[in-house]
Amino acid sequence: MSRSKTTIFAVIAVVLGMLTIELITRGGFYFFGRYDGFKGAGWGYPSYIYTYRPYIGYAYQPFEGGRDQYGYSLDSNDQPQRDLTEKDACEFRVFMLGGSTVLGRHLTSKDDTLPARLERLLNEQSPPGITYSVINAGKPAYISVQSFLEHALYIKYSLKPDYVVHFDGSNDSIGHPIYWPNEKYPGVRDNIPRYNEDVFSKINAITGLKGSLNALLRNLANYSAFMFALHKTTNDPDAWARWILDKDVLIDKKDGMTMTDWVEKHVNRYIYNVKLATRLGDRDTGVAYIFQPTMLLYMEQWMTPTQMGLLDRSDYVTEFHGYPLMDSKQLYYFRVREEFEKLITNNNSEFATISDLSRLFDDKTPGEYFQISPPDAVHYLPKGKDIVGPAIAKIIQPNVEKQIQTDPDFDQCFVGS
Repeated sequence: MSRSKTTIFAVIAVVLGMLTIELITRGGFYFFGRYDGFKGAGWGYPSYIYTYRPYIGYAYQPFEGGRDQYGYSLDSNDQPQRDLTEKDACEFRVFMLGGSTVLGRHLTSKDDTLPARLERLLNEQSPPGITYSVINAGKPAYISVQSFLEHALYIKYSLKPDYVVHFDGSNDSIGHPIYWPNEKYPGVRDNIPRYNEDVFSKINAITGLKGSLNALLRNLANYSAFMFALHKTTNDPDAWARWILDKDVLIDKKDGMTMTDWVEKHVNRYIYNVKLATRLGDRDTGVAYIFQPTMLLYMEQWMTPTQMGLLDRSDYVTEFHGYPLMDSKQLYYFRVREEFEKLITNNNSEFATISDLSRLFDDKTPGEYFQISPPDAVHYLPKGKDIVGPAIAKIIQPNVEKQIQTDPDFDQCFVGS
């Protein structure tokens, strides 16, 4: 056999071999019911509507899915092309920061979010000549350090805020290994989202051969089931057990730490960022930091046995560094309440307000204000927002009105009124 024929035969054999491996891999995904998806996404990585942003990690793609050029969500009164670097003389601009609770869930319309409701409430009580606008800066899974950095490095620096509301706390309690950082960077420690940590780790690694090959596999993974399986096995080998069992079995190491130890780490991180954010309050931009209410602490007494099965502690042993989710969440909330009480007592700033709304639903039936089946103890139903929205407005309204009265820039708005 000539050398050319040998080469052709070898190439054909390699191609057929690779094709066979690819077909076998796709067959495996099909057999386990995952061909069309990881919870619907199959092999290959899903495309996201997020884009990387310096400091804060990620934001929504500009102008997509009802967002403006900054990735902020629009209500029906907002224009997609709005320029937040400019502001009308008689507009009082409020930014509301937080996670998916601020962004909005269980909505009856785009005007059913907490920011949209707050805007209506403020305008109903608005003095003549003043128009309030509330910008929805909520993003899914955001923790306090991301909101603080967006406040300091985006909003306060260039987007002409008059007031900034932080409404969060629940996401900072999450101790799942998918979200808690590996604490790779000395000095930053755990005060960095896992997403950001992974991004910088990959950037640092891509300069080497291993990192370059990993990046190549990542790009090929969307076209080849085998390449996806190879990339996934290299980077997240536990994924296969989760996919096959359709259950999260990712176990995080306790590292010799008790649940109380881990809770203290989460509480300390959150309170640290609360202190930083409230220090941004000044004569030009007031700040309110509000600890959000949740129902996870109280849902057990209202749930049926079937519903409680969905929140069974045995199903959540991996959700908080190897400890039960519900127990850790309760302890976290009790500890944050204690720390907020200290912050409120010692708050001497005339430009920053600190408030704890975590007891807002203590005497209420969860089913009216939170979704029971399937359980959602964090995001409010419309009736829940009927309570939360006015509570936020009540907290900030006196400070907002005082700020308007003492700011000479607003004097022109009352001429002739």
